[in-house]
Amino acid sequence: MGATFLLLAFDRAGHLRGKQPAWTPAIAVAPRVADAKPSPDAGKPPPHNDKVEDMPEGKGREVTFYTCTACHGVALIKAQGLTRDLWDNTFDTMLEKHRMPPVKADERAEILDYLAEQFPPRRKGRGAGNPFLK
Repeated sequence: MGATFLLLAFDRAGHLRGKQPAWTPAIAVAPRVADAKPSPDAGKPPPHNDKVEDMPEGKGREVTFYTCTACHGVALIKAQGLTRDLWDNTFDTMLEKHRMPPVKADERAEILDYLAEQFPPRRKGRGAGNPFLK
C-alpha cells in the first residue's frame, strides 16, 4: 500500500490518477489580485442619499452637512455623541490622517458649535441612569 501512495505522489504526468474532471474550481480560474484592474471607485466611501434635511435644524447645519458628507453619511455623524473638545479632536484626526480638505477657522467654529449642540454625549457619567448605584 505504501508503494501505491509513492507511485501516485511521484506521478507528475498524471497517468496513474485516471481521468480528471473537465471543470476547474472557481478559485483556480479567478483572476489573481495582481492581474485585477482596480475599480475607479476604489478607496472612496459608498455613495449615500443624504439630504440637508436629514440633519437636525440649527445654526451651522448646512456648512456641517456639506463639509462632513463629502466623505461619509449623516448616519455616522448621528451615531456619535461627543463633547465639543472631542468633536474638535475628531476634526483634527480627519484633517491629519484622512486628508480632509482644510476648513476656514470661522466655518470650523460654526461646525463644532453645531455638532456639540446637536450631538452631545449621551451619558452623564458612571451610574447616571442606574438606580442601583445611588
